[in-house]
Amino acid sequence: MSKKDTEEQTQTTEEQMQEGNRLVEKQYIISGSQVQSILRYLFTRPYGEVVQGIEVLSRGLRELDPNIGADFVAKNSDGKK
Repeated sequence: MSKKDTEEQTQTTEEQMQEGNRLVEKQYIISGSQVQSILRYLFTRPYGEVVQGIEVLSRGLRELDPNIGADFVAKNSDGKK
């Protein structure tokens, strides 16, 4: 097997894993104060280590509709909604 074949096989495997992760991606509810607490911590770390995380928290989170409470969307402790 050539190096090129191995690289293509690795790339295909990585693409399959990413696709699989998208299908079963978990969703979380996080409060604004929790986001601010995490960001305060991340800002104390070296920029190169945390830049992606800061970007996700500052731009990637969607706001929950105020007419729908977080407790409505969250699972109960027994796993039922």
